[in-house]
Amino acid sequence: MKQKSTSFILLVTIIIMAFLISGCANGDQESSSSNPNAGNSDSTSNSEIKLGFSFGQGVHPFFVAMQKGAQDEAKKLNVDLKMTSANYKIENQLADVEDLLQQNVDALLINPIDSKAVSNVVKEANDKNIGVFTVDIGVVGADTTSFIASDNKEIGKAAAKYVTKQLNGKGKIAIIGWPTITSCKDRETGFLEEIKKSPGIKVVANQGAGMERSKALEAAENILQAHPDIDAFFGVNESAATGALSAVQARGSKNLFIAGVDSTPDVLDAIKNNTPLKATIAQDPYKMGELAVKNAVDFINGKTPKKTIPVETSLVTSENVEKFIKRDSQYNK
Repeated sequence: MKQKSTSFILLVTIIIMAFLISGCANGDQESSSSNPNAGNSDSTSNSEIKLGFSFGQGVHPFFVAMQKGAQDEAKKLNVDLKMTSANYKIENQLADVEDLLQQNVDALLINPIDSKAVSNVVKEANDKNIGVFTVDIGVVGADTTSFIASDNKEIGKAAAKYVTKQLNGKGKIAIIGWPTITSCKDRETGFLEEIKKSPGIKVVANQGAGMERSKALEAAENILQAHPDIDAFFGVNESAATGALSAVQARGSKNLFIAGVDSTPDVLDAIKNNTPLKATIAQDPYKMGELAVKNAVDFINGKTPKKTIPVETSLVTSENVEKFIKRDSQYNK
């Protein structure tokens, strides 16, 4: 009888131990399954992420650099990046974004041609709970997750400080702008805010020219015709500055200089070769593309990005132009 009791106790002990071991195993399994990415590397989970990036255009050196930054970061993070280029046509960009949304991208990255015109397609992304990251140029009339760009008001102020210093606080200047784009409008606003601090400097003309150099050339020619005694131009983007340069060189104006924005090869060569285009505020489009992809991936993985992510800018003159020629040559390979 004693032997049977001992056997029974041993059997019960074995059964209890089996349940305990099973419970521990199940507990470990539940802990792992509560986090679907547990035990997986970032690259494994990221491989399922699909990003859509809509560019206003894709051949200008500024946007080529931005594309390269985005592509390099996407490759580094092992995510699927689909890029489109609208060739400066808003109807193309709207169709591009619609197509990306139909492909069920996890986040939409967009460099708008027109800040207001893209608002409806951005709202579509909002309705689908798709994160929207605007790059370089903002959106008006719709919500965005994050805005990656230079501080464009500060760009304008930096250009104005340069112009003010060169004119010793006295002179007549003209602006060639782009009023339908938030980035360029902000540069103009910052420029005017800073110029107002120098009452001896007068803004005698302000014309919009958009992104086309030919329109900037025409605007500059009209300004020079009406105000042949101006001392300086401020161009809110590369095409504005180089268009003004062509007009000034054709007219043979003396002692007139130009300050612009962006560091394309044409702008940097003009500064290096001592033309009337004396300075530019260089942005970092490669970094913009890189940060857009990085923050979109972080957002998809549960992190909350900053609403505005600033990208550093620099004043470029003849003193440091070689540094930026070298930098930008890497971006446009």
